[in-house]
Amino acid sequence: MGFVVIMAGGRGERFWPRSTMEMPKQFHRIVSSRTMLQEAFCRVYPEFGKDEIFIVAGESFKRIILEQIGEIDEKNLIVEPFGRDTAPAIALAATYLSKIDPDANMMVLTADHLVEPKDRFLKSVEIAEKVADDGYLVTFGIKPDRPATEYGYIELGTRIMDSYGGNVYRVKMFREKPDLKTAEEFLKSGRFLWNSGMFCFKVSVIMDAFSRYMPELYAGLTEISDAIGTDAEKSVIERNFKKFPKISIDYGVMEKADKIACIMPEFAWDDVGSWVALERHKKKDPTGSIIEGNVLQVDSKNNIVLNDDESIIGIIGVEDMIIVKERDRILICPKRRSQDIKALIKRMSEHEKFRRFM
Repeated sequence: MGFVVIMAGGRGERFWPRSTMEMPKQFHRIVSSRTMLQEAFCRVYPEFGKDEIFIVAGESFKRIILEQIGEIDEKNLIVEPFGRDTAPAIALAATYLSKIDPDANMMVLTADHLVEPKDRFLKSVEIAEKVADDGYLVTFGIKPDRPATEYGYIELGTRIMDSYGGNVYRVKMFREKPDLKTAEEFLKSGRFLWNSGMFCFKVSVIMDAFSRYMPELYAGLTEISDAIGTDAEKSVIERNFKKFPKISIDYGVMEKADKIACIMPEFAWDDVGSWVALERHKKKDPTGSIIEGNVLQVDSKNNIVLNDDESIIGIIGVEDMIIVKERDRILICPKRRSQDIKALIKRMSEHEKFRRFM
């Protein structure tokens, strides 16, 4: 028996103004006719049954998830009282799953990545489960096609035996997001893969890793485990989450553990991290622009312009810009500054009159 855990609690700040705190990126149609969450669910369903798929998200997202994923039951929603990054989210899911079957594997996905085609992805999952059965913490590394600075990297060690049926390596080291020069060196060496943020491990193995590398968090998990199914469940989770560190699974566990394997899959992957990512997935018009809605350009090219209503956006002499209108929010930003949208969100949070637009 295996489980799939889809983490759906992210904020998707770099997709503002479409992505907001109330309706973040994963619940929007970004690159297809389905929302990012629906894409993630369909990636594993029906190959994994609806009782084997769990979604981790905040309480405020429950209604949206149930509306978008009609096949899933409320009992398969694991509720975080508030976001604490991926280590506590995965730890909470593993705690619930250990009550069902601690010997099962859990595949951890994010709700806002693009992965295709499905058949190659599922083949990689089969390989990952075989490796996880041997006690490895498994991550997925994507072969880079450009010197990307927005991703973390995995440095590969020696190849693990061929009996798994795929490209499986020991992990030598995890590397932080590099500057451009370092990213170019990584690409040239051929020893580095993008860190996809997808994992597979046996439930008992990841719980043991939390006990070894994050003992304070593990103590909280023990309390939560004892409270599951009781009237105190919600309050115990909330009390412990307040104490949990805000830390990723990479920092908290993966960089410290010694039995880490990396699969280099054959599927295509993109974290669709900012508006500029649309250029890799959307058709461009003759000016090199991506246009949605009522937009007119004069002497303009290579823009991303999205208009969500019947109004019109007119631009003259504009190049390499992102212009997005979403209800009462408008973004105007050079493509090269798309990563700085998070700074804009931070500024909004500092001004009471602007917080409602976040």
